[in-house]
Amino acid sequence: MTFRVFWLTLFAFGAAAVLAFGWQGGEPWTAAAFVAFFVSRVWRSVIKRPLTDRGRALQASHANDNPALRANRFIAVSAAGYLGAGFCAAVAAVVGEGQEWMYVAPFFLVMGALQLALLFGRSRP
Repeated sequence: MTFRVFWLTLFAFGAAAVLAFGWQGGEPWTAAAFVAFFVSRVWRSVIKRPLTDRGRALQASHANDNPALRANRFIAVSAAGYLGAGFCAAVAAVVGEGQEWMYVAPFFLVMGALQLALLFGRSRP
């Protein structure tokens, strides 16, 4: 657990630095798009492998584990990351932070919509 906490802390410092330097460099929406996307990836890894001993024990115990609930959380976090990054990328394109965001933003938004369709579109048992 100590190793993962170290990397999560390092990621938090890196995300803060990206936001700070993005703001100083006049590209805050670009920085926010990167941070939104990668925060969702970190959050997904915590869903897959909980940080605490209690969380790991709960996940290992088949009696208390709910794989469908974990999968739904994983998909919801994926959708939030794609939609958040897509929104920030769209704003970055509109305010002129880079023409490449005009091509990237729709991809992120479509991927987020597909994740939501997967989450809400399937039949429930």
